[in-house]
Amino acid sequence: MRTRRHTSGVALAVILLGGAAVLAGLLGGSWANFSALPIRSSRLVAVAVAAQVLGNLLSRLTGLHGFYPAGLALSALTALVFCARNLTVAGVPLITLGLLSNALVVAINGTMPVSIDAAARANISVAAIAAGDDARHEIAGRNTTLRRLGDVIPLPLPVQPEVVSPGDALIAAGIGELVFLGMRGRRRLSQPDAARQEPAAVALS
Repeated sequence: MRTRRHTSGVALAVILLGGAAVLAGLLGGSWANFSALPIRSSRLVAVAVAAQVLGNLLSRLTGLHGFYPAGLALSALTALVFCARNLTVAGVPLITLGLLSNALVVAINGTMPVSIDAAARANISVAAIAAGDDARHEIAGRNTTLRRLGDVIPLPLPVQPEVVSPGDALIAAGIGELVFLGMRGRRRLSQPDAARQEPAAVALS
């Protein structure tokens, strides 16, 4: 069986997002309900993604591993600001905890540590990591700090196996919760709308 290169969290997040959307749709939910969520500063999400992609790209092009943790730090900071402004939205607290967990272990170690045992269970090659060709990851060892917060959870998925961190799992769960409850929820009345409807309610009583 051919081994695959290491990835973390993407497939899990996609599976939970898709599953949440399908289940919510079957239960009567809709994307119209989701679009009505009171999300603030949504542009920060695009900034967070761009920072991480740019840091990863510069690390690969230049061979300087410092670009990746710098981009990840900026991405995490931007994402945390977004989460702080939207903590009342279902799913966002879990996403926030996941981001904090991943940012902490990467900030301390410089990269995301990967368990060799977990990678073997998921049938994922760590050759590039061991050779130092992966700017985003390192092999977890005795000197790794907060090792249990690294990529230690094997997911031997049939198409895209992964090794994920507890933070990745929290982020994926938060995305699933956000999509499911967002599609199922109803739009709350804003204060002006509620004020306009109050006289009508009194007249009918």
